[in-house]
Amino acid sequence: MRRRRRRRQPAHAQSVCGSGYKVVDSAALGTAGTVYLLYSVGTGKNCVATIKKSSLGKATATTAYLEVQGKSRVTDSGNFAYFAGPVQASAPGKCVKWGGKAGSAVYNSPFEHCG
Repeated sequence: MRRRRRRRQPAHAQSVCGSGYKVVDSAALGTAGTVYLLYSVGTGKNCVATIKKSSLGKATATTAYLEVQGKSRVTDSGNFAYFAGPVQASAPGKCVKWGGKAGSAVYNSPFEHCG
């Protein structure tokens, strides 16, 4: 039997990724949530988190992913009460593809935010 991870309601995406991260992009997932792409100048890493807006406190399918061009996709997916993530990766000189899912809404970016 798989154990559910218990997660507390974050105040914002930065609290999921950690101090030093700033939001660089986001995409609404209908009324179910928002997926955020963040970046930390200090660590040089990108971070993705999907924050739910509905069914809060109830474990529902939620996903966050980050893919650095030329590398395998890293995904956090499961039944979560408040958010999926953080998914972090360093991408110097590379583009990233990022996205997530909450409820039935999905967002998948193209490769972008190159640097």
